[in-house]
Amino acid sequence: MTYARARLWTGVSAVGTFVLFSLIMYLWQLPATLFPFDGGPLWAEWAALVTLFGLYTLINLPFDFLGGYWLPCRYHRLCLMFPVFWMKWIRGVLVQGAVMTASSLLLFETGRRAGLWAALGVLVALQILLIAFQLPLAKLAGGLAARPAPQPPAVRLDGFDSGFSGGVSGLPGLETIVLPGHWIDSFTPDQLRAVLLRRSSVLASGARLRGLAAAMLWNTAGFALSAHLPGAGVERLWEFVTTLVAFTLWSFLGLLLLPSLSRPAVIAADRQALNRGANAAALRDAILEIDHWQEDEPQRGRWIERVFHPIPAVENRLRALESGAPATGAWHAARMALFLSWANFGMLSRAVHCNAGRPELWVLFPSD
Repeated sequence: MTYARARLWTGVSAVGTFVLFSLIMYLWQLPATLFPFDGGPLWAEWAALVTLFGLYTLINLPFDFLGGYWLPCRYHRLCLMFPVFWMKWIRGVLVQGAVMTASSLLLFETGRRAGLWAALGVLVALQILLIAFQLPLAKLAGGLAARPAPQPPAVRLDGFDSGFSGGVSGLPGLETIVLPGHWIDSFTPDQLRAVLLRRSSVLASGARLRGLAAAMLWNTAGFALSAHLPGAGVERLWEFVTTLVAFTLWSFLGLLLLPSLSRPAVIAADRQALNRGANAAALRDAILEIDHWQEDEPQRGRWIERVFHPIPAVENRLRALESGAPATGAWHAARMALFLSWANFGMLSRAVHCNAGRPELWVLFPSD
């Protein structure tokens, strides 16, 4: 089994476990048994949410170990000393736990006092804050070091994981292009120019804005629908927890549907980079090299890609680049929805194959 396929099955197993966990929690209405609180001091409600996060972390632990330590060592990718892996993992978990429990507490308190519509307004505001602070959160959770980039206004981040690919962070109009240090050190000047042109093209074309809008709309609609299910709500703690576990099922549906918006945007960005003057050979070489650093899977079966991958395989990208057929889409919508689900306790946000056990990729997901 290849490294990419082994990671895929780890992610499928993790996601399947959380879907099963959420179904059991919902169908048997276990939140009412585990969190039978109706009001109470603020610290007690926060402690209940910390307990839920602890259970979530415990369930995720074996998949984090497999995806972040065992598989990279087994396939000679990145084999950190176990204490180093352990400390990086603890750091990422503490950052995510602080954000998820604090956001959920704010959502619950707003819903309990002012109703669902007010809670939805807070959810939108929290997602906007996550977009605004994505870069500092990425540095904090992943232990990434910022250094001056030779191509301002891009920012350079250095880490251990070769799968880290940076991306674009910040609110629309205030974006920062993030480049991994190993890209800057390894790419030729033409390749680096090509990836910079490509990243800037997703801003100029509006593809990133569409991706953010799709991700936020998906999460907000999912939370609203989950809160209307029998036994769910935002006014009592057990109802709120029921809403959170129901939202996990909605997130799973997003894993299946949102990649269909992300893949065309990748193709469009490739073509726009060429149209803006990128060297065609340099762009192709960069695409191949990035895939090698991430999962080294240049070819995939059609259904494997359609179901599990928001970024097309290299073979499909290069073929589309040559065809010149029109393409559009919502760039990074699928993976941004996972990161933004931190605002309402998204349990699938670090269970997918691309970032399981890899704190450097929990905030800035692997990108194209």
